Amino acid sequence: MSTHKVIYVKTTGTCNLNCQHCFTNGKNGDKTQFDPEVTAQWVSDFMSKYPADTQYHMEFHGGEPFLVPLENLIRFADHFVDLPNVTMGANSNLTFKITEDHIGFIDKYLRGYVGTSWDHWIRWSNAKQKALWESNLTLLKSRGIGIGLKASVSKQLVDMTADWFLDQMGALSIDDVSLERLTVDGNAKVNREVFPDNEDQDNWYLALYKHYKERKPTFKIKTLDIIEQKLKTGMVKVDTNCRNCEQNLVTINSDGSLSGCPNAAPRLIHAKMDEGVDAFISSDGRIDQIAKELTWGNTCLSCDVFDLCGGDCHRLPWQDGRCGGLKNTLRHLSGRSTQTNLILKV
Repeated sequence: MSTHKVIYVKTTGTCNLNCQHCFTNGKNGDKTQFDPEVTAQWVSDFMSKYPADTQYHMEFHGGEPFLVPLENLIRFADHFVDLPNVTMGANSNLTFKITEDHIGFIDKYLRGYVGTSWDHWIRWSNAKQKALWESNLTLLKSRGIGIGLKASVSKQLVDMTADWFLDQMGALSIDDVSLERLTVDGNAKVNREVFPDNEDQDNWYLALYKHYKERKPTFKIKTLDIIEQKLKTGMVKVDTNCRNCEQNLVTINSDGSLSGCPNAAPRLIHAKMDEGVDAFISSDGRIDQIAKELTWGNTCLSCDVFDLCGGDCHRLPWQDGRCGGLKNTLRHLSGRSTQTNLILKV
């Protein structure tokens, strides 16, 4: 069975927006721009360390990845676009003037699909920015570009009803939605008011799942579909429940420093590109993060849905002994009370 690696390429650490929850400090992030040739060489060396059938996904990241000259993204992408075991993607705020060159790049190198983010209260500074983003969605959709939306689950969002959220998503030109829980990194460290209560967050997910199944919208909510599919197949330890992110991904910061999780990459540096691939793979910092990811406390191990949850992402904040996991949602989907065995309802 082939393995899968994810390589985040931060083209820059800065952004044209300054979102309250941003893990890279928004417009105050590192303004260095990546070197496409040096980065491509390091990635090639990294790939040489793994079996030939290893699958790779390379994600242009930031900051805002399209702030750098597009020709630099192309120079990097040209090294890998024709390899059968490589896919590429990008997640952009899409709050800038999109050109024909941008559309051509997305179509050729990203297989006609781009990710973007929606955070109704904590992303845009004014109505003009939001209107530009919405017009760009319409433009891309009219050109046949698929759009995947990532919605940060903030306190403001959890305070809204599931039906309100579904209505908002239905009004946009998108194909699918992913839900992202917040981690305590970057701007989010100083804007803790954006974090929802963990129990409220869990109950909001559950309400959203119920309304999503009832309404059957034209778009997909990938996060809920993945949870459902995991329970159906018994493949629980995938996606955010895998607890092996640090083993299977690398983030290349724009200044050439190397890390694991992209959320923590600006502050958790394991090595630098000019030190070589082995320095990253065997670095003390990386090994420490892998160990933390593979360590569960007694609270996790004694939880009635631990076997369904796998411990979830180890970076999610705990609140007064309550984890950021979706306990109530998993109990509902599995048909499980705190005592009964697994009976799939999905």
